[in-house]
Amino acid sequence: MGAIFGTALSLMLTVGGAAVAALDGPGAARHYLTGHVLLGVGIGLLIATAIRLAARVLLARPTAARVTTAPVQPVDAPPVTVLPVRAAPAVPLRGRHAA
Repeated sequence: MGAIFGTALSLMLTVGGAAVAALDGPGAARHYLTGHVLLGVGIGLLIATAIRLAARVLLARPTAARVTTAPVQPVDAPPVTVLPVRAAPAVPLRGRHAA
C-alpha cells in the first residue's frame, strides 16, 4: 500500500508541478519557480520509491549463504571451569534505606 500511495503522490506532484510551471499571466515567475519545485519533489519521490522497491527485491532474493547442502558437524568443545561466586559482604543499612 505504501508503494502505491508513494507512486501516486509522486506522479500527482510531478504533473501538478509541470502544470503550474506552464502557467502564464501575472506572477508567472512565481508560478514557474513553484512548479519546478513541485516537479523536483515529485520526481525525487518517484526515484525514492523506485530505490525502495529495488532494495526490497534485492533483500528478498535467496543468497548462496542461506542455501546449504552439507549439514554442519558439531564441534567437541572442551569442558568449561566455573569459579564459585563469593557472597557480597552484608553492609548494615542506615537512614531511609533501613526500612
